[in-house]
Amino acid sequence: MNASSVPPEIVDLARSGDMLAQEWLGDHLRNQGQHDQAGFWYEKAASQGSASAQYNLGWMHYHGRGVAQDYARCMYWWKQAAEQNMIRAIASIGILFENGYVVQRNPTEAARWYRAAADQGDAQANWFLGRLYQRGLGVARDRELALHFYRRAAEQSHRSAQFTLGISLLAGHARERWPQGVEWLRHAAQAGHQAAQYLLGVALVRGRRAPRDVREALHWLGQAAEAGDARAQYQLGNLYAQGNGVLADLGRAKHWWKAAASQRHVPSREALRRLRHQLEGEGIDFEHSDFAPTVVGQPAGRRRRRI
Repeated sequence: MNASSVPPEIVDLARSGDMLAQEWLGDHLRNQGQHDQAGFWYEKAASQGSASAQYNLGWMHYHGRGVAQDYARCMYWWKQAAEQNMIRAIASIGILFENGYVVQRNPTEAARWYRAAADQGDAQANWFLGRLYQRGLGVARDRELALHFYRRAAEQSHRSAQFTLGISLLAGHARERWPQGVEWLRHAAQAGHQAAQYLLGVALVRGRRAPRDVREALHWLGQAAEAGDARAQYQLGNLYAQGNGVLADLGRAKHWWKAAASQRHVPSREALRRLRHQLEGEGIDFEHSDFAPTVVGQPAGRRRRRI
C-alpha cells in the first residue's frame, strides 16, 4: 500500500475492524490500480456485511482483477449484496444467468433478475431486459416492450440504450418514429458512442430515414473516424473522393482510406487500388502526389509525374 496516499488514521481504523474504513480503503486502492490490496480490504468489509464491498468484490471475481476469476464467488457475493437490495447486484446476477456462468444458461431466470432491478429504476437492467424482449430470450418476443425498456434506460442517459433505441426506431416501418430514432442516435453520438456516430453520419448522408445533412454527417463520421472506426474512415474517403456534398479532395480521401486499410478494411483497400490504377494510368505518382480540394471530376494540386 502507498502509505503516503492514505490517511494513517483510516488505515488504523481498517486494521481495527472498522467496516467503513475497510470499504473506503478498498475503493481507494482499486482507483489507484492496486487491485490485490483492494480485494483484501473489500473482503474484510464484505464479510462484515457491507453491500457495496460485496458488490465490488463480486465484480473483481467476475473480471479476475486482484483476485482469482471465479464466477461462483462472484455469484455468492452478488447474492449477498442483492439480499440487501443493492440494485446493481440484482441486475448483475442476471448477467450470470444470461451468459451461463456458474449455472446453465437460463435467460428466463436472467429476465427475472433484470426485471427486479429494472422496476427499481436501474438503467442497465432496463437495457438488458429490452434486449431479451427484442430477441425473445427467456420472455415472449415483444418489440413494443423492448422499446419501452430501452426508452426507460435511454431517458437515464444510458448511451448504449440510446443507441439501441435509435436504431430500433429507424429500423421499423413506422415513419412517424424515424425522427425519434434520429434524435436518440444523436444523444448517443453526443455521449461518445462510436457506432452511433457512424450510423448517424451514414443516415444523414443517405437522407432516407433522416433529413440529408452532409455537414452534420461529416462531423459525426469525423468523430468516429478519429476514434479509429474503419467504417467511418471509409465513408469519409468516399465522400471526399466523390465530392458528395463537399468539395472533392482526393488527398483527404486517400488519407482516410489508408487509415481504414491499415485496419484490414477490405473496401478501403479496394478503393485505394482503384485510385492508384486511375492515377498511374494518367502518369501520376500515387505515393507522392499532393492533392488540393478541387472541382468534382478535375483533381488538381501538385502532381509529380514519374520519370
